[in-house]
Amino acid sequence: MFDLSKFNQYREDNRREVKKAKGGLPDSLWSTYSAFANCYGGVILLGVKEREDGSWYTTGLQEESKLRKDFWNTINNLQKVSLNLLLEKDVQTYQVGNDVIMVIYVPKAKR
Repeated sequence: MFDLSKFNQYREDNRREVKKAKGGLPDSLWSTYSAFANCYGGVILLGVKEREDGSWYTTGLQEESKLRKDFWNTINNLQKVSLNLLLEKDVQTYQVGNDVIMVIYVPKAKR
């Protein structure tokens, strides 16, 4: 579903979405998580922005460890997310050039 070596070939679609996340976790992250879980699953990339032509570029993450902690705290908060489907292995960070990005692999929820 996501191969870092093909980063420049990807575009957003019904299984891939990018979010800048420069100032922390975007509010839209949770609706995307829910949509992917309720459909086919998908991949959310934080620290990545979409250009007008649909191509992606990295913006990087500030304080990646704090962002990761905030992510796990929020996804395990039943007031925010009704069900956490993720394991540690589903949230990965990668170095892309000078930037760090976070890749969240969202599985399809079982009915």
